[in-house]
Amino acid sequence: MLLSLTLFLRRLYRHFSIMFSSDRLTVPEYVSRLQRGRSGSACDPRAVSPGINADVQAVLDTKLPALRCAIRRLKSSKETSDSDETRRAIAEIFQLVEEAWVLPTVGRQVAEEICNRIRLDGGLELLLQLQQSPDVEITYESAKLLEQILVSENRDYVARLGLGVILNLTRQQEDAQLARSVSGILEHMFKHTEETSVHLITNGALDALLFWCRSTDPTVLRHCAVALANCAMYGGHRCQRWMIEKQAAEWLFPLAFSKEDELIRFHACLAVTVLAANREIEKEVVKSGTLELVEPFIASLDPDDFARSLLDSADCMQGKTAADLQHLLPLLDGARLEGKCIAAFYLCVETSIKSRQRNTKIFQEIGAVQSLKRIVMYSSNGTACTLAKRALSMMGEEVPRRILSCVPNWKTCEVQTWLQQVGFSAYCDRFQELQVDGDLLLNITDKDLSTDLNMNAGLTRKRFLRDLRVLKTYANYSTCDPTNMADWLAEVDPRFRQYTYGLVQSGVDRNNVQHLTDQQLERDCHIGNGVHRARILGSSRRPLRPCHTDAQPAGPDVFISYRRTTGSQLASLLKVHLQVRGFSVFIDVEKLEAGKFEDKLIQSVQRARNFILVLSANALDKCMGDTAMKDWVHKEIVTALAGKKNIVPVTDNFTWPDPMSLPEDMRSILNFNGIKWSHEYQEATIEKILRFLKGNQDLIDSLDGSKGPKKNEQT
Repeated sequence: MLLSLTLFLRRLYRHFSIMFSSDRLTVPEYVSRLQRGRSGSACDPRAVSPGINADVQAVLDTKLPALRCAIRRLKSSKETSDSDETRRAIAEIFQLVEEAWVLPTVGRQVAEEICNRIRLDGGLELLLQLQQSPDVEITYESAKLLEQILVSENRDYVARLGLGVILNLTRQQEDAQLARSVSGILEHMFKHTEETSVHLITNGALDALLFWCRSTDPTVLRHCAVALANCAMYGGHRCQRWMIEKQAAEWLFPLAFSKEDELIRFHACLAVTVLAANREIEKEVVKSGTLELVEPFIASLDPDDFARSLLDSADCMQGKTAADLQHLLPLLDGARLEGKCIAAFYLCVETSIKSRQRNTKIFQEIGAVQSLKRIVMYSSNGTACTLAKRALSMMGEEVPRRILSCVPNWKTCEVQTWLQQVGFSAYCDRFQELQVDGDLLLNITDKDLSTDLNMNAGLTRKRFLRDLRVLKTYANYSTCDPTNMADWLAEVDPRFRQYTYGLVQSGVDRNNVQHLTDQQLERDCHIGNGVHRARILGSSRRPLRPCHTDAQPAGPDVFISYRRTTGSQLASLLKVHLQVRGFSVFIDVEKLEAGKFEDKLIQSVQRARNFILVLSANALDKCMGDTAMKDWVHKEIVTALAGKKNIVPVTDNFTWPDPMSLPEDMRSILNFNGIKWSHEYQEATIEKILRFLKGNQDLIDSLDGSKGPKKNEQT
């Protein structure tokens, strides 16, 4: 009896506490309707979630009443099948969301609260139902709104209850207008969970994205690039493997090669860099050729300009959350240069955004500062090092000095500098007292730290040895490693470079490494990890790859010549279409070394079996009057003609010029049958190109005036 009375009083206390608390949670919808009925008010504001600051609350007090009224109108119009009112209500909600995202400082909090309120008031459920509306305009507009409100909790709701609706929309791949919103929805859903990404891919969502990668719509391409980056970053190793199997690395090439939109290029580069960080699929990613575009592109960008472009975009201006930024750390700390460059650049951009929000402490919290300092200290790449320095300066962090890489030759003063920069200044005097130089530093063991260097705390010693491993991995051993064991170890595993000095000091080189035993690696070379020893021994037993210095590598199947200003997109699409069909393709990606550019480009034309000439708008204008052959397209055409290559012109919005306007050495290019590119029917056009590549094209016997070439175009 006493227990029952106690429980009753406890429930009564909780009831009144919630009723009169200023921090009460959302009132359920059915209670809300009762309260509205009693009050007679149609737009009374209800309490919002606890934990928001006064500035956010002030904005919400002006926005939420209008939002609730719009959601009620949306419900009413759906019930009465009033299409016009439905569209007006959707437009009003969309405007409220869009205005929230662009608010300075508090925009993310306000927008997230509004997006969550849409779900809690039943608006998200309504939007999912409207995706199946027979009125296509309502489908388009509701999908556009849905794309804008997919914050974390709303993604969770869609993943649990509405993923089938989204997947049905992805099957309408040919609907260009719907693709603008559905690709954006997928962009958000691919960052939900690994399980969601797996479900999306197994039901065709990745196939839809890769199909849309051939689009010319910048909005669709931007969503595709971000969606593929999210899939790579958040989907886990299984999704990354599927991306490779479906040739996503190849389809990222036209996005990363795009000249029109830096956001498209950036996220495409981010996606392929994340894929390359997975050692299991790294070789396939490198083979795609897309990875070559990353470092030159990042080097060409200015982080502040890029940040300003994001501030003009409602869905990007608030920057990334801490959880999102943490996914960059494996790239910063990884072995690939592309990963370090793009992650350092990304952090520069985010620092620019976060400094406006006065929230740069986020980078220290996620551990990015130490990773950036390591790049400054050890990286030999100018792009990565410059970006890391810039990010640290913008964060207000101390920028360390670059460490001299020839560690075996260090004097005690260089060791002192290194100790200070990695946070072990307290031990400088003891190291100096014992005259620890580079040679001794590389040979220090845990026992030495404890007994000789007075480093008593076990965790401190572990931290020191971790920093020492990083130093060993980046060190330059050229003065003591004549057969370059360092690079051989790095080919086995980049982490194994840390064992270089121990092996070299023991007299190991590339000529005798295959004779080593496990015991020798452990005792003489001080490699304590048994798994690492086994992998080194396994690699040493394989025959060395022959070095054919005089042999020319096999040439590509196809060389693609194009005019950068108007033909880049088509050239990149042709590359991917041919590559996924098994052709090896050469396309100049502005990565050839200055000075050697001309020779290498000409050699690539000479070694190729086929020559595709992309004739986009005004493609040959610079050739006119070019008697000195300074134009690259002119040079490539003349080389292909001289080498009697199988030449296949592909035209796109191209007007055939008067033959007499071209230099005599290239006029005969107008005699070749051309194929007119159809963006709507790409597969059919590619099939025609394939027939030409197999040698089925016909040559015109003679050129008969300016009308001749126009007859040669195959449609």
